[in-house]
Amino acid sequence: MELLFASNNANKLEQVKLLLDHENVLLPKDIGILDFNVVEDGNTLRENAYKKAYALFKLSGKKVFSDDTGLFVKSLDGRPGLYSHRYAGNDASDKDNRDKLLSELENNADRQAYFLTVVCFIDENGRDYYFEGRLDGRIADKEYGTGGFGYDKIFYVDEYSKTLGQMDIEFKNTISHRAKAVLAFKKFLVDNYENINY
Repeated sequence: MELLFASNNANKLEQVKLLLDHENVLLPKDIGILDFNVVEDGNTLRENAYKKAYALFKLSGKKVFSDDTGLFVKSLDGRPGLYSHRYAGNDASDKDNRDKLLSELENNADRQAYFLTVVCFIDENGRDYYFEGRLDGRIADKEYGTGGFGYDKIFYVDEYSKTLGQMDIEFKNTISHRAKAVLAFKKFLVDNYENINY
């Protein structure tokens, strides 16, 4: 079974393929849809995930899924939240976003935070389904590790005494917010599609 992932992010695609254990996951460009871009102006992660999935479903008519993830910091009233990917500006790099967050938390003792991922799946009939994953932690005082992307190098998980950036991908894919959401999605596929080829 072919699945379309409503994203242009190759890093996320590789992570999702590993989690789903399913090679036939394609990006829009793989089926000839170039410059796929959706304005993520929803009020929630769920709304943004749906917008991306629905836009690609309308273009392709195929089974489509998307995800949206936010980092929510308690002492910043939940920021960066919905704006995690563009926290330091629309063209900001991951490093820019991390630097802005570290700067805002300088001298702040309360660094509690959590990641939340929402996966939206739209089936061939246009019905939508949602799966969520959450990971609690805190923002480190500086960057640690060389792995991952986004905020991984500054998101410290107390239970494992390291940041996501210090974890190898196989281990991270057993505990991360995205892993929890995608694995719930995988279970749904296995339970509902006979030809998923797992």
